Amino acid sequence: MEPLNLLSTCKTGSKRAPGHYTGRKTMQLLTAFLMSLTLIILSSCGDSSKVRLSGKIDAGEGKVLYFDKLQVEGSRLLDSVLLKSNGNFSFSTTAAEPSFYRLRLTDNNFITLLAGPGEDITVNAGASNLPGTYTVEGSEGSELLKKLNDRLMVTRKQMEPLIDEIIALEDGPGYEEEEARINRELEEIIKDQRDFSIAFILENMESMAAITALYQVIDDQNYVLNRTRDIQFLKIVSEALVKKYPQSPHVRALASDAENQERRYELHRLSALAEQRGDVITTYPDIAMPGRDGDTIRLRLLPQKYKLVLFGSSLNPESVQLSHQLIPVYNAYKNKGFEIFQVSVERSREEWLRSIEFSELPWIHVAELGEGSFSAAQNYNVQQIPANYLINHEVGVVARNLSPAELRRRLSRALD
Repeated sequence: MEPLNLLSTCKTGSKRAPGHYTGRKTMQLLTAFLMSLTLIILSSCGDSSKVRLSGKIDAGEGKVLYFDKLQVEGSRLLDSVLLKSNGNFSFSTTAAEPSFYRLRLTDNNFITLLAGPGEDITVNAGASNLPGTYTVEGSEGSELLKKLNDRLMVTRKQMEPLIDEIIALEDGPGYEEEEARINRELEEIIKDQRDFSIAFILENMESMAAITALYQVIDDQNYVLNRTRDIQFLKIVSEALVKKYPQSPHVRALASDAENQERRYELHRLSALAEQRGDVITTYPDIAMPGRDGDTIRLRLLPQKYKLVLFGSSLNPESVQLSHQLIPVYNAYKNKGFEIFQVSVERSREEWLRSIEFSELPWIHVAELGEGSFSAAQNYNVQQIPANYLINHEVGVVARNLSPAELRRRLSRALD
């Protein structure tokens, strides 16, 4: 077959061949065609950065659905819509690379999405429980996030009755055996979740969904990946994503955290070697900070066998509440080898001193002030306040984030 030549004219003698155009007419047609093609191409290029999101929220009439972009420093509202009786919604934004977004009805009822440029995403869910009911199509990253979300929800549901059992346990014959049995079951559930997360990361290390897997938490205080050697997963995902998305703020933050974690691990490794040689004792991170009178107080020099390192802030209601709940426990065991070492994260020394005087908390107080790096909190891997760590002076950290009742039970067995 001869190639089609739009610029040729077909003539028979000196007359126009039936059904054909003159050269001028052909050029006009070609020009119009090329202009239309150019518009199509330009339109297509413009749409390639679009992220379109639509769907339906059942039983959402009268509720406001918010569309946020999740940034390293926090969330930014992009759009919102008042849902009508049919529950339909649609949003759009532009993106140069995959980014994290959130659909929410409230701060506790939301869906996280990982959307890339050019994706046309459909989300359907029930208003009463967005994360537990939603489906998503048209976005590979968002589907991966849903896979992570669904698996973690299963793990939490498996753990709930066991945690309730531990809370309901009472001191008496067989208490320790029963507690040990429940803890073994919990550890097995957590291990299964951990194995799932590691497999997910290794299969999807070039997807930004792996970032979510790295930082998933089982509860408010405990990461799924919480072992020292898990730094290796931070490193391999960071290296893979930096190559693929070097400008992404989320990837840059991951790379920075991987570097900091590796540096911290190396410091702990060197400390452990020094301990083996007998140079220093480093069974737990030391804290040395000025107390209320300005003199430096060192955690490691406190003589008590058991010490509770308590991280909190006078600006945080949960911290204040926990501190007051600990007073009876402290009074019961302060003369039996127990001390509380409270590290407060505060804006200024004046506010901190006023809060101590007002609260009348009878234990040791030090503070990390201003907007610094909060090294003590970092060394203990504090993710949220209040947080606490029970230390046996001879062993190291033996428990963390104990409730006052749990702390009392442990001290009763150890010191009574």
